[in-house]
Amino acid sequence: MFGNQSFYSALQTLFSGANPPGGKQWRNPDDYELFGALGVGSGGLGPMYPVAFLEIVRLMVDELETDQLFIPAGIESLADAFSAQVFSGRSIAQRVVNTPVSRVTRNSEGVMLTLADGSVQFADRVIVTASTRAMQIDMALTAPASALSAQQCSAVNDVHLTSSSKVFVMTERKFWLDQKLPANIQTDTLVRGVYCLDYAPTDPDSAGVVLLSYAWEDDAIKQLALGDNQQRVQRLVADLAQTNAAFAQYVVPINNDYQTFVKTVDWDLQQGYYGAFKLNFAGGDAQSQQLFFQFQDSLQPATDPFIYLAGDSCSFTGGWVEGALQTGINAVCAVIRSLGGSVVPNNPLDNMSPPYDYSGASTSEEREASGWR
Repeated sequence: MFGNQSFYSALQTLFSGANPPGGKQWRNPDDYELFGALGVGSGGLGPMYPVAFLEIVRLMVDELETDQLFIPAGIESLADAFSAQVFSGRSIAQRVVNTPVSRVTRNSEGVMLTLADGSVQFADRVIVTASTRAMQIDMALTAPASALSAQQCSAVNDVHLTSSSKVFVMTERKFWLDQKLPANIQTDTLVRGVYCLDYAPTDPDSAGVVLLSYAWEDDAIKQLALGDNQQRVQRLVADLAQTNAAFAQYVVPINNDYQTFVKTVDWDLQQGYYGAFKLNFAGGDAQSQQLFFQFQDSLQPATDPFIYLAGDSCSFTGGWVEGALQTGINAVCAVIRSLGGSVVPNNPLDNMSPPYDYSGASTSEEREASGWR
């Protein structure tokens, strides 16, 4: 029903239709502007109005924002834990070669990896987990004579990655606690979302971290030319003062050192990313299906590309670890089968096929029977 609708058009269908939830129609445009500014707790969703409604449905149905835990050591601790695992006397980290790859192509010898220094290495099989834009820009995966199909190349090139920016300020203390100020502020102005982060909850005297601005899409792009750290922070603080002047006065980096204690992340400008995370536009599920099910090309020797796509950009939950893990498992199964190995029953190669299943098996038995994990 909503496959070709944007988030905004679906809201119009639901809440301005004849039978709106709650029995009261939303005022147009006032209620839509308010909802766009406030969202559902994780920030204003107004900049997301053009994206596919199905992306928001999956976010809610899969409860990706439910029971989240704060990780003081950072999400990279998950990768660190994986890389520390030891097999046959060596850790995964010891097996990693950290070098940029500028091209990935298939030829008669296998998969040819052209490195940034111009040298060439060969691999039997390759799993690519970069963002789709890095696949196109950095690795030329969609260039002529690609191992991917024409439809898969189009999906890599065209799938939408969200723009996003973050500005972090480390403050001398966690002022919001002793000043009894809000730990979260949502605005419809330039600063958008403000979040107070406590990396040492057992130490009230430790430094604080304020995510001064978490912005998406057009609101993120507006900030790209705001200048250096000091200019950007001071402009955002001035904007925040319109909403909460008492809070804004405390957003000053330690020792007024804007170079050391301010961190900005503009995902559109990050080499190797070129965007924050995948969120399709309306009608874009077909692109996600091309990317998500690409690993199944390994089932037939005639179509086996020896190159398999993975990562959250190729999943139905872009921006989330869940999507990266699921597509990673799918790709690993493809590698094992392609090289003549065997995989356990109920594996994704034999138990998943397009199109994406919206039937929603409701019991653990039904889910097990369907082969989904």
